Amino acid sequence: MDRAHLTDELIRGLAYAPASSERYEVYDASIENLAIKVGSKRKSFILVARFGGPASNTAKRSIGTFPKITTEAARIAAHDWNLKVKNGIDPAIELAKHREEEELRLRSTFASVMQDYIAYLPNRRKNLRAKDDIKFIKRNLLNPEKNPWLNKPISLVTDVDVETLVEELRGRAPSQAYHCLSKLKTFFRWAMNSKIRDKIGLTHNPVSHLEAASLNLGIDPRDRVFEYEEARAFLMSSTATPYPYGPCLRTLFETGQRIGAVSGMRWSQINFERKLWTIPGTRSKAAAPGRTSKGKVSHKVPLSDRMVERLLTIKMAQPSDHGDFVFSFTNGQTPIGNFSNLRRNKSEATTNDEANNARGRFDRLMSELLAEFGIDYEPWVWHDVRRTVRTHLEPITGRQEVAEAAIGHGKQGITRVYNLHTYRAEIRRAFNTWSELLERVEQGDCTIAEWEHDPDSF
Repeated sequence: MDRAHLTDELIRGLAYAPASSERYEVYDASIENLAIKVGSKRKSFILVARFGGPASNTAKRSIGTFPKITTEAARIAAHDWNLKVKNGIDPAIELAKHREEEELRLRSTFASVMQDYIAYLPNRRKNLRAKDDIKFIKRNLLNPEKNPWLNKPISLVTDVDVETLVEELRGRAPSQAYHCLSKLKTFFRWAMNSKIRDKIGLTHNPVSHLEAASLNLGIDPRDRVFEYEEARAFLMSSTATPYPYGPCLRTLFETGQRIGAVSGMRWSQINFERKLWTIPGTRSKAAAPGRTSKGKVSHKVPLSDRMVERLLTIKMAQPSDHGDFVFSFTNGQTPIGNFSNLRRNKSEATTNDEANNARGRFDRLMSELLAEFGIDYEPWVWHDVRRTVRTHLEPITGRQEVAEAAIGHGKQGITRVYNLHTYRAEIRRAFNTWSELLERVEQGDCTIAEWEHDPDSF
């Protein structure tokens, strides 16, 4: 057995074998089971060991081809392999495992992992906003026009990537940038779960230290409440809008509940005898008594006498085979949606052909009525209706906790644990007063003093 102190210079000087059958080996003097194998076309470093354990046969494994791998690098690899063999580890199996993990890591792009996250969202404990979250993610984070690192391995996504994306969004839509960071932080917390991170090769959370304040992100709390003329225009537009949107929007203003809950109202949720509408926990954000976070508890809404009459009128007008959904284009089989079609976007608000455009018809009705009232149209969102109702319920009831309970806001702090009163009677009286006020508003019989609940002016 030839043996020498292997060096790069020595190996370069070794003559190639005349034929493959005449290959020869020169062993290293430093690591006795390391050798350079010289063939007719190449020179390779090999290691001789019992790779399968002490009971296995001696085998030769290639470490690498010279000069792609140097002698010093071969010695380092041989030393590492010998330690693994001594500890019962087969280097080839471990290397294959590492390659597989690396391939998986490279296949686990941000986009692919985010798709897994989207599939998880409807099944998470707090899933009330799952549909909205998914729409936001697809529109902003899975959109190649907005996210240049969409197909980057998730393990290579950096805080700089996220900051750049958020900064670009902030220039166009500050609130979207804020929500974008928030959703990315939630996503990466999910991805760092011990059952997930190893599968996708994620070793750290790149956004754990990013905070909205440090990136100058935030959302100004909305304080938009309808003025008297706006409320009247909304109510009159609702009356002028046919079923199902018109009655649905009237119900929105009568009850102050979230638009998703109102549009998804079912006949099976309404107890006409008790004048009670039960919004299931999957649609309600009310907090369960004794819990420290919002739970899936149903919210029972006492209905005003006028609201009950309106619902009975709708029910009597529907065919006997109508399904469970109160407001529906599909005979009660599915609820209505696409409320954005009732509103105008910025481009449509400036076109001259709005009269022939079905989109934004509700906004146009309101604009025309406000013009008749001598009031300029001001932008608003659906949630402003809920805020308007809540604002008026407090002076009507004279009690903050009743007004909060009426729109499904859970009790806070220690009150949540010990005060389990539902205020059902108080809420029904408040909604009766509110409904009567809305009727007078629509007819134009309500004074500004009454709308502003100013008893000194009555």
